[in-house]
Amino acid sequence: MTNTKEELSSSSFHVLLTGQIDQAIDFPSGCYCRYVLSYGDDWTVVNGVTSSITQLSYSQANGTIVWNFPLELTFRSTNAYGWPRISFGIYGKDFLGRDVVRGYGSVLIPTVQGRHEVIVEMYRPVSGNCCHEMLNFFKGTVPEYYETAFTARNQGREVTRVRCAGKLKLILETTMKDMDKFGFGTSVTPTSNSKKTR
Repeated sequence: MTNTKEELSSSSFHVLLTGQIDQAIDFPSGCYCRYVLSYGDDWTVVNGVTSSITQLSYSQANGTIVWNFPLELTFRSTNAYGWPRISFGIYGKDFLGRDVVRGYGSVLIPTVQGRHEVIVEMYRPVSGNCCHEMLNFFKGTVPEYYETAFTARNQGREVTRVRCAGKLKLILETTMKDMDKFGFGTSVTPTSNSKKTR
């Protein structure tokens, strides 16, 4: 016996995320951004792309790099554990035209309905000592994580050294359905809600 569409929808709650990767602040000109989603085993992506890369963009007169890259994702779950997190990596060319990492960061999808302006504090790994850092600079092998989603995990993070590397501005809007049936509140935020995250 197959379940009806109504029975399936009542057996889980849905989270809809729309918005954009707006701009980068305090980064060298000529960068692009890659994003990857991480989420728990109870979560399913119903619609949308879980990883993508923005276009290459250059600094404007005020020093910002604007992408306005759209995000649209729909999730289904029965459990809030493993709430989705987006990891970001910003990349650009060095003085010899080699592709190098400029910064990493991650942020949880907002857990409250409404529009959110999120500032992600970015960082990048650094070498263990000055000699290695200088050598890596000239060889074009600056330290980087083996995958962008590493920033969303705890394992191994305690042994890495990092340095601040600019900011990433996101504009996100979250809509939720049927979460109250599972005992979760869904209060709505004011129209504009800014927050910073690491």
